[in-house]
Amino acid sequence: MNSLKNHFLISVPHLKDPLFEKSVIYLCEHDNKGAMGLIINKVINKNSITFKNSISENELNKYLRENYLYIGGPVLTDRILLLHTNNKIRKSVRINDEISISGNIELLTSIQKLKDVKSKLFLGHSGWSRGQLEREIENGDWLIQKSSTDLIFEQQIDNIWIMATNSLGIEIGDISNTSGYS
Repeated sequence: MNSLKNHFLISVPHLKDPLFEKSVIYLCEHDNKGAMGLIINKVINKNSITFKNSISENELNKYLRENYLYIGGPVLTDRILLLHTNNKIRKSVRINDEISISGNIELLTSIQKLKDVKSKLFLGHSGWSRGQLEREIENGDWLIQKSSTDLIFEQQIDNIWIMATNSLGIEIGDISNTSGYS
């Protein structure tokens, strides 16, 4: 299978795991070693989170007053990742021509000063070992779609999953509620 880096994984109706049900995952990495992505449409109750050893608590709180905190997935849920536009920001890893990712939370300060940068802050990420994602796709758990910066950063959370499924030109209700394996 070709790399799905910079694509969306869109969960299908039979995927009933509470975390992944009606999820859209942006794949930041996919190669023969596995895959890594971020759920772009699930938020966390910020009041229940305490950050240790992070940047100035004031800077983080300022960012969170104006932005959501997303659950990136069930892996390393004690780590913060920042997905953002503008590839000229140092200490970030470029995913495509428009989007970069960083684990350096100190970038929040500089990103908040730049008016043209869009960002999302994630706790944890989604990960797959070698061949695991490919098996899930073969099982029919995920639909695949080319990513869109607009869908990641501009759309309301409640609309992302339905917009992603609609972008495929299918009626999501026509997809079976049972998986490919029996």
